[in-house]
Amino acid sequence: LHAGIKFPWFVFFQKDSGLRPPDPPWTMRWAMILLSFICIGIGVYPAPLYAMLPFPVDFAPYTPSHVVSQLQLLLFSGLAFFLMLGWLKRTETITLDVDWLWRKLGPAIFRRLDGEPGEGGETMVGRGRRAVERALQVIYQHNGPGGVLARSWPTGAMA
Repeated sequence: LHAGIKFPWFVFFQKDSGLRPPDPPWTMRWAMILLSFICIGIGVYPAPLYAMLPFPVDFAPYTPSHVVSQLQLLLFSGLAFFLMLGWLKRTETITLDVDWLWRKLGPAIFRRLDGEPGEGGETMVGRGRRAVERALQVIYQHNGPGGVLARSWPTGAMA
């Protein structure tokens, strides 16, 4: 809920950046309108969605206890957000989670492997590329137009 409250708050209720993007094309507008109607429709009347599921669903989203518990969750999350709003500063940073693997570790490994030539002046990446080319040649030799797997075989040869 933190991101669901923080994102709209910083996008819509903070200082105007002055950027004025052009209107989206009509295809994008129609897609947004269609999907918004679908989302609202599923929220208001979920029975057709439940009917498409492979197993029976025993869930009633609009029972008083469920509505009250969800409203409590939403209202107290909003209250906590606005009470802590002073501590929530907008920062322009890149949060590295799993993408650290391809942002930092991947390029570091690639630089390490590609940096120093080995025997014959060929880098590790060059040797890997050559191995892939050889493997593709072998595959083409067997699976290509003149390969063993491209020939017609009599059905008696299968048994």
